[in-house]
Amino acid sequence: MKKLVLSLCVLLPNIVFAQSSAELINARQQAFVNIENQSEQVEDMIDEDAPNWNEIESISYELSKHSQLLTTAFPESSQDGSKAKEAVWNKPEKFNQLMQEMDSGFVQLYQASQQQDKALAEAGLEQAQDTCNACHRSYRSRF
Repeated sequence: MKKLVLSLCVLLPNIVFAQSSAELINARQQAFVNIENQSEQVEDMIDEDAPNWNEIESISYELSKHSQLLTTAFPESSQDGSKAKEAVWNKPEKFNQLMQEMDSGFVQLYQASQQQDKALAEAGLEQAQDTCNACHRSYRSRF
């Protein structure tokens, strides 16, 4: 829980109170890095013979919080300097739908971890990861 509070203390002020587009971009990139790292960590933990459900619950809670923060992290003012494609802002419907699907997957993972339901946890994580990949292919510019 301490780690979650620290993560939120670092990310939330950066996203909510970002003074510049660059600060907002940096905050959301950090959230995506955390999602990637923690998703891989949870995936490995779920695959164990005796998963540590307390730790999975803690990490999946953090994942859902990162995901929720990201649903508001793409205001129009943050387009300049972003590696995201213009479609994020020009045609946001599909992008917002994918962000909600990712969030839904992480919420399902969190709920499954509370119930210690391995199949449901795997399904939630898979939904979130598949959405991440689909969104990345559609909305992320290459260098």
